[in-house]
Amino acid sequence: MYLFSRSARLAPGRLAEAMAWAVNITEQVNRVSETPFTLWSSVFSPGVGTLGWTTIVEDLSVLETVDAKLMADDAYLGLVNEGATFLSSDAIDDALASLVVADVDPSGTPPSYVSVVRSMMVPGALASGIEVGAEIAQRAKAITGRPTSFGVASTGPYGGVVWFTGCESIEQLQRAEEATNADAAFVKLLDTKASKAYLPQVTTQTIYRKIT
Repeated sequence: MYLFSRSARLAPGRLAEAMAWAVNITEQVNRVSETPFTLWSSVFSPGVGTLGWTTIVEDLSVLETVDAKLMADDAYLGLVNEGATFLSSDAIDDALASLVVADVDPSGTPPSYVSVVRSMMVPGALASGIEVGAEIAQRAKAITGRPTSFGVASTGPYGGVVWFTGCESIEQLQRAEEATNADAAFVKLLDTKASKAYLPQVTTQTIYRKIT
């Protein structure tokens, strides 16, 4: 199972129009696509104005089919051209991750908030990095009761990893973070195994709110 994501950053100004465009292009993609895409916006995090589109698929051939359909859809291509008015000059980035712990239901309703942690495995620690990553996801779910997945990057810098935890409200997300931070065994896991498996200088945490 794979998580596909596309991120872009809005230019300053005309926020209402830009968000309306983002919703419109998401709706058009979902008219064409055989797999549902969700639109997210980063909140309380670096990169203000960052949008993300995500979907989860069993096979990469699904993404290939969706891309071919979109490239032949005039309405979608028109919205892509319109997006040049609203997007910043920052690169539009695609990312693909193979889910080692897939605590998701692709056909279900996405959560309202997602907390995403990204890092990079230490060179030479690939096996332990995957093992510890799965353990972190499983421990986090046991503590918070919230679905937590772990994936290894299939594109981008080699050795990238990602965890994401879904919550139904910002209050639930806050309680989940407080619970993991207060759990001595979880903190010890991060201080011992995780500190040897991942590069701390590239580890980031971002909160996303679902738009549609």
